[in-house]
Amino acid sequence: MLLSEVARQIGGRLEGSDLEIVRLAAPTEARPGELVVVREARFLEVALASGAAVLLDESSFCPDTVSRIRVPSVQEAWPRVLALFEEPETWAQAGIHPTATIEAGAQIDPTASIGAYVWVGQGACIKAEAVIAPFCYVGKGVTIGARTVLEPRVTLYPHTRLGAACRIGAGSVLGVVGFGFQDNQRLPHTGRVVLEDGVELGAGCVVQRSVVGETRIGAHSKIGDLTDIGHNVQIGKGVVMVGSSAIGGSAVVEDEVLMGGWVVLSDHVRIGKKARLAGGSGISKNVPAGETWAGGIPAQPVRRHWRRLAVLDWLASMEQRLRRLLKSE
Repeated sequence: MLLSEVARQIGGRLEGSDLEIVRLAAPTEARPGELVVVREARFLEVALASGAAVLLDESSFCPDTVSRIRVPSVQEAWPRVLALFEEPETWAQAGIHPTATIEAGAQIDPTASIGAYVWVGQGACIKAEAVIAPFCYVGKGVTIGARTVLEPRVTLYPHTRLGAACRIGAGSVLGVVGFGFQDNQRLPHTGRVVLEDGVELGAGCVVQRSVVGETRIGAHSKIGDLTDIGHNVQIGKGVVMVGSSAIGGSAVVEDEVLMGGWVVLSDHVRIGKKARLAGGSGISKNVPAGETWAGGIPAQPVRRHWRRLAVLDWLASMEQRLRRLLKSE
C-alpha cells in the first residue's frame, strides 16, 4: 500500500517521498519499506533512525529526508491505521460447510457462515452474517445474533443466547454446569447464559450457566482471555475485565466497572457502578460505586492501601534506626 493511500484513508497529510509500505512495525524492529506509528515521544528517536516511514503528530520533529504522515492526533488515528493493515480471518465462507452437522429444526440464515466440522443442535437459531468457525459446538436451542463471531472450538451449551455483534474467543465454553454442590452431590443447573449485544470474550473463557434463571453479561462488556465467570453472576453494561480474572457465583458487577488482570471476586459480592479494581486484587466485600480498590488479598480502598504501605515503610526505617542505635551502645 502506498504511503499516500494510508494518509488518504486516515485523513492525514503526507510529507516527503511516497513509498510502498508492506507492513506496520514496532519502532525497535522497523526497516525501510515499513511504517512506524509514533504513539509516544520516547520512541521518536529510534523510529527516525530505523529508515522506515513514520506517522506522527503535527508538532513532533522529523527530518525532511524521512517520509512521514502528519495527523492531529496519533491516538485517534491508531485504530484506523491498524484496520488498514489487519488481515481478516476467513474461517468460513457464507453457507454451510459440507462436513458440518445440522440437526433437525435448526434455523440458519442464508448469509451465516458455518465452518468445517461444526455441530448445530436441534432448534438452534443462527442469524444473519454470523460466523461459526471450524470445530464449534452449538447446542440445542442456542440463539446466535446477527454478525456474532465464534472463533474455533467454542462450545455453547444448550439454550445459551448471544446477542448481535458478539465475539467469542477460541476455546471458550459458555453454559457449562457451575460449581455447586449440596450433600456432596452436584446441584442441577436449570438456567442458561445470556450475552447481550456487543459482548466480547477472549480465548479460553468459561461462563457457567445458572442454577435457576440466567448468568448474564451486559451489552458491550469486554472480557479478556482465561476468565472464569461463576453461575448466576450478573455483569452490567460496558464492563471491562482484563484477562485471567475470576468471579464467584451470584456476584454482581454493575455497569462500567473496570477490573485489572488477575482480579478475583468472592461469591455474592457486589461491585458498584464505575468502580475500579486494581490488578491482582482479591475482593471479599462489597465495593461502593465509583471507588478504587487495590492491595492484593484482601483488597481495600486505594487510599487505605497506600496508607498501609506508607506505615510499613516507616516501620522498616524505624527498625533500621533502632538497630543502628543498639549497635552504637
